[in-house]
Amino acid sequence: MALSDTWDFTTAPAVPRSDAWRQVGLFYLLTTALSLAVWIPFAAQLDGLLPGHIPAWLVVASQYSPTAVALALVAREGGLAGLAAFLRRSLRLGVGVRWFAVALLTPLLMGLGLLLLHAAEGAYVPTLASLPAVQSHLAHAFVDLKDASGGASNAFGNLLARWASPGLLQALLIYCGVCFANGGLSEEAGWRGYALSRLLPGRRAIVAVLIIGFFWGVWHTGPAFWAGVFQSNWRVLAIPLEYTLGTIPLTVMIAWVFLGAKQSLLPGMVFHACYNGTFFFLTQIWTPGRPVVSILEWLAASYVAAAIVAVAGRRTLFARQA
Repeated sequence: MALSDTWDFTTAPAVPRSDAWRQVGLFYLLTTALSLAVWIPFAAQLDGLLPGHIPAWLVVASQYSPTAVALALVAREGGLAGLAAFLRRSLRLGVGVRWFAVALLTPLLMGLGLLLLHAAEGAYVPTLASLPAVQSHLAHAFVDLKDASGGASNAFGNLLARWASPGLLQALLIYCGVCFANGGLSEEAGWRGYALSRLLPGRRAIVAVLIIGFFWGVWHTGPAFWAGVFQSNWRVLAIPLEYTLGTIPLTVMIAWVFLGAKQSLLPGMVFHACYNGTFFFLTQIWTPGRPVVSILEWLAASYVAAAIVAVAGRRTLFARQA
């Protein structure tokens, strides 16, 4: 007997909105608490306000709090069977090649569009001859991952730099792997897989998407923000503001892919990784000290791309979810 013969999905009651808010609120509080438990002491040590030593790898691990909390809450709510079902849905590959193509190409087309705009205006555009230098730029970026003492480079950064040393292709592959691990893998199961999925029922998707995008952006404080707070440098208040301005269009684009792929997280993870990778490549990696595009230009391109997605995916994003 099929499951559909025993349960009518079209008339099944949705989770009450109060329960959805409670679940998402608990997720957000736990995610933020886990991150701040590392970020704040780490920042205090950087400012010389706290003795001891927090290694840099722990700061990297704290970025995984959205995924860690989501998996823990799914297991708490549904047991091992619920966790297994969540993972099967989230890691499903058979969702159509087009969603992976959208995830890969959208950020790349954003970057290409900005480069073409610069070229048309006669602004600075690096030549292709400068690409081989990217290998050394990536190696230096990996080595510059400092520990809490601000002293010697950490072992993980040195390892990444050694892996990037054989050639440009390998350096780029390592870079893509880092972007996928620290962004797509570390966050998507939480913000889209858990939080967004629980806010969708009974709402237009775009409403739930924007709510998650706001809280996702505010979560992005990081050690630099708290170090500035300890120094009474209130300019760091711009950090969560800038992140929030960036996560709003990004969450619209990723959510469209997520919903189109029937809530498989894999295309969204690829999108997140490609977006971060393209952004950092153009603003920091390709020509360090002289950004190929500015943050404001990238932000503008993100809103243009999100607007196009909102039009192309209006039937999905503006539909009231069952």
